[in-house]
Amino acid sequence: MSSRLDAAMPEADGAEARLAAESAALRWEDIPEDVMEIAVDCVLDAMAVALGASQDETVRLVTRVTDTGPCTRLADGASVGARSAALANATAIHALDFDDWLPAGGLHPSAPLLPAALAQAESAPPSASGDATGRRLLTAYIAGFEAQARIGAAMAPGHYAAGFHPTATVGTFGAAAAVAHQLGLGPAAIQRAWGLAATQAAGLRAVFGTMGKPLQVGRAAETGLLAARLAAAGATAPADAVFGPRGFATTHSSTIDLTPAMVPFAEQWYLRDVLFKRHAACFGTHATINALLELRRGVDPTRVDAIELTVPELLRTVCAIPLPRTPLEAKFSLAFTAALALVKGRCQVSDFAPEQVRDTFLLSVAERVRVRFVADLPPQQTQMRLHLADGTTRWAISDSAQAPTRAQRRMIVREKFTALAPPALGAERAKALLTAIEGLPVATTMSQITASIRPA
Repeated sequence: MSSRLDAAMPEADGAEARLAAESAALRWEDIPEDVMEIAVDCVLDAMAVALGASQDETVRLVTRVTDTGPCTRLADGASVGARSAALANATAIHALDFDDWLPAGGLHPSAPLLPAALAQAESAPPSASGDATGRRLLTAYIAGFEAQARIGAAMAPGHYAAGFHPTATVGTFGAAAAVAHQLGLGPAAIQRAWGLAATQAAGLRAVFGTMGKPLQVGRAAETGLLAARLAAAGATAPADAVFGPRGFATTHSSTIDLTPAMVPFAEQWYLRDVLFKRHAACFGTHATINALLELRRGVDPTRVDAIELTVPELLRTVCAIPLPRTPLEAKFSLAFTAALALVKGRCQVSDFAPEQVRDTFLLSVAERVRVRFVADLPPQQTQMRLHLADGTTRWAISDSAQAPTRAQRRMIVREKFTALAPPALGAERAKALLTAIEGLPVATTMSQITASIRPA
């Protein structure tokens, strides 16, 4: 721990206090260059998928309940209140189930976190320079990301196994930490913000495949923003509501390991482990999709007798909808995503349109998928056998938890942005937004980002 951190909280002994102190103490100069670069790609990825969801039905419904104010709603560039922006933009980022994912804690880190930080940056009083800087936003984002990752890792796997959705629950703490950092709150105030967030954090896996999933992520961003602002205003809350007796972790997880929460940021940057989706579906389907993309070359889908999948037991309650009825259900169907991969060679946003989910041939292929759930497979591995009509079998193993190289990451994120942003913004504004986001570590201000999103 640095001398600055020790001076900030001389008697911090517990994991929660140390984690709050790490979050409060983070400064731009503390962040390694590669971590900063990954954070920029997270912002770019989140913006891309939010813009790609601008016509999504869930996103359109949320726009009906937002108020007016100084912040930007990503779906259409409208001016809305800070809490409305956090709610609407987090819902949009998660609506396509195409946003980034972190193995530690099993959560989508940017969806609840970034919209809260953006809303605070846009609605804050002007600084001496007249605008919120990209560096300030990125530093707060990273502080929230690392705190969120550690809380999620401390509660895994019991929290998820109990039926909770960590993106919506744990994400609330990341959003609160990021906004608290922007507000200049110290460790004690961050703990109070977490205490206020803990009593509001909610999210259930039971709503997967419905509008409830992105909506609860939207609420996580809104709740984190509110909790930090209330803490700044002086609202009281227990200092140990996350890890203390009768706190969030003890009441929401059967497994708690405080070790991750005690590790200083400088010793382990969880941002280095973030994964970016190539396919617009639940991450649990990605290993299956990747395996079929490898095996499908030269295969006539009409000559496939069966697709046999061996997957982790965990996926039985995550993405095992056999024959989906809606695009949302299709994203959580190993059978349907396998059919898409085999027949079309891809699983992109347009492949989950209603007419695709009703496609009789795709559904006939999905009916040939046989899924076997086993307890001893790694969490993101699929073993696949493709049984062909001529009696031959093709076999592959895929693991989607492998972190991409720098080059792979940059390619994935920019390809997504190029595919998703221009239809929503137009080519020129999309290009300006890309330039502004990539310039966050240098000179970009919030107004440069929002100018690219708001209509002329």
